[in-house]
Amino acid sequence: MSAANRVLIVGGGVGGATLAIALAGHGVEVEIAEIQDDWHPVGVGLTLLGPALRALATVGLIDRAVADGSGISRFAIGDAHSEISHVSDLPRLNGPGYPSAIQIARPAFHRILADATRQLAIPVRTGVTVASLTEDAHAVIAERSDGSIASYDLVVGADGVHSRVRELVFGAEPVPRFTGQAVWRAMVPRPSQTPTEFEQGTLYMFYGPHNKAGMLPVSSDEMYVFLVQNTPEKARPAGAELPALMREQLADYTGFIGELRDRIVNPEQVVYRSLEVLLLEPPWNRGRVVVIGDAAHATTPHLAHGGGLAIEDAIVLAEVVAHHDSIEDALARFTERRWERCRMVVENSVQLGEWEKHPSPEADPAGLTNASWAELARPI
Repeated sequence: MSAANRVLIVGGGVGGATLAIALAGHGVEVEIAEIQDDWHPVGVGLTLLGPALRALATVGLIDRAVADGSGISRFAIGDAHSEISHVSDLPRLNGPGYPSAIQIARPAFHRILADATRQLAIPVRTGVTVASLTEDAHAVIAERSDGSIASYDLVVGADGVHSRVRELVFGAEPVPRFTGQAVWRAMVPRPSQTPTEFEQGTLYMFYGPHNKAGMLPVSSDEMYVFLVQNTPEKARPAGAELPALMREQLADYTGFIGELRDRIVNPEQVVYRSLEVLLLEPPWNRGRVVVIGDAAHATTPHLAHGGGLAIEDAIVLAEVVAHHDSIEDALARFTERRWERCRMVVENSVQLGEWEKHPSPEADPAGLTNASWAELARPI
C-alpha cells in the first residue's frame, strides 16, 4: 500500500518533473504547480553522469536522453594553452550499450520530461505556487497563489535553491550561501576542423591563471563552453554585455579554447549564474511536507551532478512512498538514503571551488573529482 495517494509537487524543473513521472508510474495521483506562466527550461546545457542515467532508466527515459544528448566517456584536465596533462575514464554504469555520461541541451531534456508528463496525463498548473500550507493528522491543506485550495497526502518542494516551500515549513533559515564564484555557459558553433586531441566524448577542463574554463563537443556542429569565475560580488551583468564579458574572462586562453572564445558573440548564447550552496540538515521534511533537489542541497557545478542529485532524489522518494505504509516512515527512509551522498557532493564541490580561489600545492582537484565520481557510482 502506498504511503500517499495524492501528491502536490511544487516546481516543474528536473527533480519535480522526474518525481511526477516516477510517482505516476507507481499509480499515485500527482500534479505539478509551476510558477512560470509558460513551462520552459532554464539554462543552456545539463551534464548527466552515469548515476543520473541509471536513475532515468528506472522510469524508462534513459534511451531518449542518450539519443537526444551527446555521449561522454572521458574527463581531461589541461592548462590555459590547451595542453592536456590528465585524462581519465568515467565510470560506465549502464552497460556497454550506453555512454558513461551525456551532455544534453536543457530544452531537449525538458521536452523529454514534458512529453512523459503528457503521456501520463499529469496536470501541470502554470503561473501558480503555494501561498500557505496547513497540516492536520491526515493531510496537508495547500492554498495556492491563485486562491484555490486543495488537500494532499504529501506536498513536495522541488522549487529550487530559493524554495518557497522550504521557507514555509522550515522558516527563514537556512539561506543559500554565495561561494565567491560565478559560472558562465555558452553554446557555440563548432569549428569545421577540430584538433584530433579534442575528441568527441571527452569533457575538458582548463585551469588558467585567474579562472577555470571547460568545453565539450556535443554534436557535429556545436560545442558547449563554460567558465568558472572567482568574484567577490554577487551581481548579474546586463544581458547585452554577456558575450563581451565572457570573452574577457577567457582572454588568458590560447589554442583551441581561445578559438572557441571568439565564437561567443550573441547574448542569447550566454547564461550567467552566481554560485550558491545550501545544505539543509536532516530531516528534510516537516510532517507531510518534504523538500528535494536544490531546495534541500544546492551545490555548485564542480562535480557535474546537481541535476543528477535531483533526479536521484525523485526516484528514491517515489520508491519509498510506494513501498511504505506511512508517510512518516517513507520520509525518514528518504532522508536516510540521501543525506550522506548529497552532503558529499555539496562539500566536495565547495572544496574544489576553494582550491580554485586559493591555489595550494596540496590541492588535488583531479583526485578529489575522481574519488567523488567513484563514490557516486555506488547504488542510490
